[in-house]
Amino acid sequence: MTQNTSPTDTVKIASLADVPQYLETVTEYLHGEWSDFAHWAQKDFIRQRLEQRLLSRGRQCVLIALDENEQVVGTAGVMRYELSDVAERKYWLGEVFTCHHLRGKGIGSALVKACIERSRAAGIDTLWLYTPDQQGLYGRLGWLEAERREVNGEWVSIMQRPLI
Repeated sequence: MTQNTSPTDTVKIASLADVPQYLETVTEYLHGEWSDFAHWAQKDFIRQRLEQRLLSRGRQCVLIALDENEQVVGTAGVMRYELSDVAERKYWLGEVFTCHHLRGKGIGSALVKACIERSRAAGIDTLWLYTPDQQGLYGRLGWLEAERREVNGEWVSIMQRPLI
């Protein structure tokens, strides 16, 4: 008898702070995915963003998904003031990435859910995010659109996720 397993059955979610040897891999993935945008074009900038969150050890985090071979297959994080123009919008989900060949298999959703649970446990009452094209995914995970606007030269939805 063969057993069908999905990638999420064999994926382990860990804090990058606990496995810092994967910092370069995450930096490379994020740079590869978004290097067309000015602030993502420099790997040093991305690495510094990640390191800052690793050192904070507070409500901010970087989570990674590791497959059965201990390879990074996705990442997501919680950061302070990804967009800083509205003071009440303090904590943001961002940098959600899944390796291309594994997209649509639930890894990104698992990472988002882990960020939500970690944020809820840390006493955060609302998470925010912005996305140009993944409103459906986030809507299925309980996010609500708050506004549409231009960010870094593209139109995005600003979405919120109440945690209490």
